[in-house]
Amino acid sequence: MIRSICGLILALGLTACSTLSGGSQRVDGVHLFGLPITLNLDGKPGADGFAVRVFVTKNGSAKGATVDGGVLEVLMFDGVVGADEVAAKEPNQVWKFTPRQLSPLREQASLGNSYRFTLRWDKLPTHGHVSVVARYVPEKGGPVYSSPSTIPATIK
Repeated sequence: MIRSICGLILALGLTACSTLSGGSQRVDGVHLFGLPITLNLDGKPGADGFAVRVFVTKNGSAKGATVDGGVLEVLMFDGVVGADEVAAKEPNQVWKFTPRQLSPLREQASLGNSYRFTLRWDKLPTHGHVSVVARYVPEKGGPVYSSPSTIPATIK
């Protein structure tokens, strides 16, 4: 009996600590902000990448939070992609980041924590635009998507 009560107290205590530390907070929003231009990252003529900042919000908060679990991804689509197409369409490229990989990319801003990415694509886009989306994939449950951001791709 005492062992059962101690186990229950221990379990409740661990759950409370997990909740307070942010480990069990649910991501309910992903917000992507990008430059409206592609970038030349290799010094050779023509664009070969882009830069974006991603904010993840939890439990209805308006401030950016840290990613403590799951995977944060940046997806690039060739051409203009609408919000209703993102989940069904195959991206041209996906960059995946675990919480450990995100740590050096985190910045504290007036809007809370954010992650800044400068990403270079492997495959040259064929359309005049690329659409970029951030997606949070939790360890359990469905993914959470940002709205797409479309960038004119000046390709030479």
